Amino acid sequence: MMMKRFMSMLLLAFLAFGTVASTQSAQAGYYDRKGHYHSGKRTYYYDQRRHEWFDYKTGKILKGGLIGAGIGAGAGLLLERNVGKTALVGAGLGAGTQAVRYSSTLQRHPILKTATYGALAGTGVSAATGKRLGTGAILGGALGAGVGALKNY
Repeated sequence: MMMKRFMSMLLLAFLAFGTVASTQSAQAGYYDRKGHYHSGKRTYYYDQRRHEWFDYKTGKILKGGLIGAGIGAGAGLLLERNVGKTALVGAGLGAGTQAVRYSSTLQRHPILKTATYGALAGTGVSAATGKRLGTGAILGGALGAGVGALKNY
């Protein structure tokens, strides 16, 4: 039991410090005779974007899932529930929240976006209290749709 708590707190600490700390690499640059700054990189005439494994939105969704997993693991530890299950629910909620936030379709539909946030919040509250997840999602979605309709009309 003590080892389980220690590992959960260690996972939570790593996730918290990993998301807060940002490392920036120092770039050597210089100023030319006209006062323009050059970063020291070689300039090419074609598109030289950094080719990553996934794009910006996918990275934000994965980051939200990892933060949600850490929060879920911490909540499971504090509420003395199954840490793995609460971490999975937290990861799903965090990734879902970021997917809603960066969705181009939901940017055009603010009422639906608020309803989706409400459904995610209702699911999280249901998971924390031990109730059925579907009931919390329906009630949260209905409250979110009401709030979105009042806010946008």
